[in-house]
Amino acid sequence: MVVIVELTIDADAFDLGRVTSVLDDVHIELERVVPTGRNVMPYFWAEAPDFEAFERAVRENELVESLEALSHVHDRVLYHVVWHETVTSLTRILENSGATILQAQGNERWVFHLRFRDHVGLQDFHNSCQEEGLEFHVDRIYTLEEDPVGAFDLGLTDEQHDALVTAVEHGYFEVPRGGKLSDVAADLGISQQAASERVRRGANRVLKNVLNDHGEKRNP
Repeated sequence: MVVIVELTIDADAFDLGRVTSVLDDVHIELERVVPTGRNVMPYFWAEAPDFEAFERAVRENELVESLEALSHVHDRVLYHVVWHETVTSLTRILENSGATILQAQGNERWVFHLRFRDHVGLQDFHNSCQEEGLEFHVDRIYTLEEDPVGAFDLGLTDEQHDALVTAVEHGYFEVPRGGKLSDVAADLGISQQAASERVRRGANRVLKNVLNDHGEKRNP
């Protein structure tokens, strides 16, 4: 029976996470592709306040053979990365346990949605992580039959979630507006520009995920 696992793990547990957690307010999301060989994570989307600085830092990493920006879409860039032979434990464990990465995103902390063919594959993954000393937190385990109808992941980073909650508490989205962006920034302890980016990106991600995932249900 197919099993789905949602878990969080530190970025330093795998190549892509370690390489891309180079700047604040960067959000990375894997492009959904079928992996082959060592290129388990060859494509990813990035949102960054400074793409030139981000690309420079990634290319300078010894794990990266090459990085190419393939497409710019609004405030996101699709990249293709070619890795050197070094492969971290998590990547190898995912291959060996037959896991399929349905979704993965984050910066310093990552959220993975993994699919296993059965509980045996999940147990192999768990045992291998323990042997390698890789720690992660399981948020949810369920089968396809148990997946609650209408459940969805908003796909927010912790920073975006906190920014949106703070904005709502201040009445930033109300009409007329009840709070200022400067109030949100002050509560979060960040600059007004950083607060604006987090609120805008968070709101955009919520709207895209909700409308794209549930548009057909709400508009039969």
